[in-house]
Amino acid sequence: MAALPILLLTLGTVGLIVYLGRDILGISGSAEVAMRQSIREMAATHRSIHEARLELEEARSDESETKDSEDNEADNTLKSFDNKLTLQKRLKYAQLSHVPPYMVSLAIFGVTSAAVIVTSQLFESVIQAMSLMAGPLFVNWLINRRIKQRVDKFDKDYPAFLLSLVGMLKTGLNPIQGLEAAATNLEDSSLVRKEVELMLERLRLGVSEERSIGSFGEDINHPEIELFVQALTLSRRVGGNLSDTLDRLARQVRKRQYFRSSANAAVGLQRGSILFILGILSSLELYLYFAWPDCVTVTWTDPGAKKVAQVGLALILTGMYWVRQVTNIRV
Repeated sequence: MAALPILLLTLGTVGLIVYLGRDILGISGSAEVAMRQSIREMAATHRSIHEARLELEEARSDESETKDSEDNEADNTLKSFDNKLTLQKRLKYAQLSHVPPYMVSLAIFGVTSAAVIVTSQLFESVIQAMSLMAGPLFVNWLINRRIKQRVDKFDKDYPAFLLSLVGMLKTGLNPIQGLEAAATNLEDSSLVRKEVELMLERLRLGVSEERSIGSFGEDINHPEIELFVQALTLSRRVGGNLSDTLDRLARQVRKRQYFRSSANAAVGLQRGSILFILGILSSLELYLYFAWPDCVTVTWTDPGAKKVAQVGLALILTGMYWVRQVTNIRV
């Protein structure tokens, strides 16, 4: 009977993890459906706001400037709040917006509970205390992995897209035509092409040009997207040589990519050395088990030796986590 609660908790935890990561596993396409629905809602909201503003301008034309300034201040306030990387924003970047935050909390609680139950049966208090971090670490790793995958996928075609757009603008096309032409040169699976198509679809549905451009790449945590959006928006407002600006941006993106790859190569040696050392330790442990079995079995059966061994295991795990955090470079 004691195994029944553990089995039920394990099944519930697995269900929560599968629900949280169903887009990662390719089980559901609800994120894309939600994106299309949000575009339609955005267009409908924009039309209703536009109609309300027209009525307001006819009724009270003298107060329109004051209203616009208040709207701008509210937008600036919202943008300052948006800079904080909250859980909802992380879920949005990971294409998991359909997952409510309480499900993330339940997944963390389920993973932590399962880890505590398993470690309480096999390990001492040191490992049991470390198991309390299993839920947050695993769920955050799952979300961060999805975010990084989308950033890498976007960054793969982003410099080529910018250079292609620069060429289109120099041939005499306007920015919207250039965006559409540059996106068609990319593969159908390209994330940059999908974002451009979403932006053009917003324009076709009646969303304002400034808002459509501002929504480009809004669910991708890439540092250069905001620069591209600002350059495109300012060029539409005040003019200027957009092709030169985007050309400099493309060079900056390529330099950042080169620096990122160099940094990853530099820290890869440290990560590889840790894995190599762990491989040697595991091989020695396996060799001792066959050559001198008591040296290994007594370590995990004697009460005093068991505590020492588990403290050593806890230090190894802590060192691996520390090295991972130190070498986790974000460029």
